[in-house]
Amino acid sequence: MEARLEPQIQNNEEIKTVLRKVDVTYQLSDERSVETLLVYLPPNSTNNSLTHFFSAIKNGIMANFVFKCSEIEKKLGIKKDGAANRLFEKAIRKLSQHTAQGELGELILFTLMDVYLEAPKLLSKISTKTSRRVPVFGADGVHGQFYDGKFKLFLGESKLYKDFKSAASDATKSIKSAKDKYQDEFDLIDSFMDFPNLDVELEEHLLEILNPASNSDLEDILHNSCFIGFAKPELHECTSDEFQQKYIDIAGEYIGDFYRKLEKQELSVNKTVLMILPFECIDDLVKQFIKYMDIKK
Repeated sequence: MEARLEPQIQNNEEIKTVLRKVDVTYQLSDERSVETLLVYLPPNSTNNSLTHFFSAIKNGIMANFVFKCSEIEKKLGIKKDGAANRLFEKAIRKLSQHTAQGELGELILFTLMDVYLEAPKLLSKISTKTSRRVPVFGADGVHGQFYDGKFKLFLGESKLYKDFKSAASDATKSIKSAKDKYQDEFDLIDSFMDFPNLDVELEEHLLEILNPASNSDLEDILHNSCFIGFAKPELHECTSDEFQQKYIDIAGEYIGDFYRKLEKQELSVNKTVLMILPFECIDDLVKQFIKYMDIKK
């Protein structure tokens, strides 16, 4: 069956002007290639860049991150004045200041997977939360992608830490845990799978692929995605001309550190995509996010 999963976010070109990609590839010290995505907010205009990013979140990302596609289509299909704003306000009520840092990391993971990897989320865990102050358990994101006719299921992990290497240590442990508990994720997919242009034929096809009981090649399908946001204030002191090269140099050390820790968890480096994004200050980032979105306690 020839298939393609449609990205969910509609304002992806706007997002690419705010979360910019560095065109660079990486190899480990033993010359093995690894899949990485380096993104950044335009330097020397941090506050303005954050405002643009938060605006993009408010104008399209947030509702898509929180809700099932079918619910969004239903709400916006009514075409009443203020429908999009009411959907955003309902999405914000799923978040709390207590969980905002983790959920911002998950939101960025969702955004990068959809916009840059064209791998939409297969289910919305956050929409099923019964308490806004309780974080989502298991994988931080479950995304899918058809590539060269083969299906990839990405179990996602996100960390928004001050220190990259601490984030890498915790992230690789979480990735291992999520992979070991794949059956829990399959049960959720089986019950709540929802993404753009999902029809009965495609749903049945995916469920057959992902069912551990019917697919003996599940190891070939399971992949990992990891987003790490970290503080690197000295990067934001660079001129525009200096920024990219300094970022590439710093990233080289961090990428090697992450994949070494991944292999210590007995996970394959060629089945894990690492996405990174430096900020000036994580605490300030989260405070500004809470204020801009007006997230309640």
